[in-house]
Amino acid sequence: MITTIVENLYFLNIFITFIAIVEIIISNKQSESAIAWILIILVFPLIGIGLYILIGVDWRKWKRFKLVSQLPEDFFEAHLSKVLNQQKKLINESELKDDESMQDVLKNVNLLLYSNQEPLTLDNQVKVYYSGEEHFRDLQNDLRNSETSIHMEYFIWRSDKLGEEIKEILIERALNGVEVKLIFDGLGSFGRISFKYRRELRKAGIEFSYFLDLNRLIARLKINYSNHKKIVVIDGRIAYTGGMNIGDEYITGGRWFDSWRDTHVRLNGGSTAILQTIFLADWFNCKKEMLIKDDFYPIQDEEISGIPIQIAVSGPDSKWGSIELLYFNMITNAKHEILIQSPYFIPDDAILKAMESAALCGVDVTLMMTGVADKKIPWWSAFTYFEPLLEAGVKILHYNTGFLHSKVIVMDNMVATVGTCNMDIRSFKLNYEVNTVFYDKELSKQLNNQFKEDMRNCREVTLKEIQSLSLFKQFRNSFCRIFSPLM
Repeated sequence: MITTIVENLYFLNIFITFIAIVEIIISNKQSESAIAWILIILVFPLIGIGLYILIGVDWRKWKRFKLVSQLPEDFFEAHLSKVLNQQKKLINESELKDDESMQDVLKNVNLLLYSNQEPLTLDNQVKVYYSGEEHFRDLQNDLRNSETSIHMEYFIWRSDKLGEEIKEILIERALNGVEVKLIFDGLGSFGRISFKYRRELRKAGIEFSYFLDLNRLIARLKINYSNHKKIVVIDGRIAYTGGMNIGDEYITGGRWFDSWRDTHVRLNGGSTAILQTIFLADWFNCKKEMLIKDDFYPIQDEEISGIPIQIAVSGPDSKWGSIELLYFNMITNAKHEILIQSPYFIPDDAILKAMESAALCGVDVTLMMTGVADKKIPWWSAFTYFEPLLEAGVKILHYNTGFLHSKVIVMDNMVATVGTCNMDIRSFKLNYEVNTVFYDKELSKQLNNQFKEDMRNCREVTLKEIQSLSLFKQFRNSFCRIFSPLM
């Protein structure tokens, strides 16, 4: 009897493993990802199949398990089609397209206009933050001065000291009639917000929702897809976005790091309306509540001499991976210099070849990533991509003064982007991300100068160092790379 049961379980395991491998093959995943999953399932059958169901199955192709109901790009196309068509026409007819120095800039503008339905706003004022202390001081002041609405959306929100300070401000404003709505990512904020904290928010009339709430079974099947955005919109006039979440570590470095280096921006102008729309689209996806009010879109002061900005969004169910295309476009169109900051570096083949090609063409390509790891597996995986880049002439730097969390790219001091998207496959393919793209020489130069200042706290990685790694480290790094498409 027992022997029969064991035999049945054995053949059932073989059958399920076979079905899982067939599903992986016909899903047309990238070859690295497919091989990684097949190896995991063969080596760890039960665990591997369970993991594949949770984070490997592409639920986007199952209409019943649709990730979101409404994409921000759809909002833009539906409500801004007239503006978008006007801008496309103006760019096509503009004399700027014949200006050689502007052609690469216009390529980026067109890329986001056509792939992202993202209009170019011209009336923006920008303040850039390089430390959490200054950023959160200004954010709290703006929250205290809010009059009509506060919308906040974060991947990580902690009920720690900083979280408590912000909660007290939000409760005070809500009790004074300000409409406060919050979105937390289901995975990123899971277990980080206490029950008492949430109860106090509710008691004050503050509405909040988890993006893909893990308390729901269907959401657990989509655990691999995270809302990695960081957005604040206050009174429809002031907006914040960039790399910083809500947590003490973004000011102090937290328990594990001596300091934290990040980049965030404060915006006034037309770009705030775009970020407002992104938040409202995500609110609809969380609560199935469409919020369109005139108060959310106040008439902005017309200041045409501001900084031109586009807001790029992307997600696993976007038609185009607009932010990855933006990164690729900036790298391949750079004439003199491309500076890249990202805590993690797990590129796909397109980005890797773009960086190699740019360096071989004589462009100064510099990649700066954290030298103090918070996640060992992706950090070790990154080493396996270094050798061909170094051979092509790319300079690779490890930032060693605390943790580097900044996501910044600067192209030729002409175009720059600050956002939430890391230089890795997860950010490109699986996360919902948002980046701000600036078309301004002075701001690009400011970000360039900060990059050069950060270089003082870096150690350069050399080709000799990579080639002389011990056999154990080479195997460890390469073994981790097998899992890199999953991370």
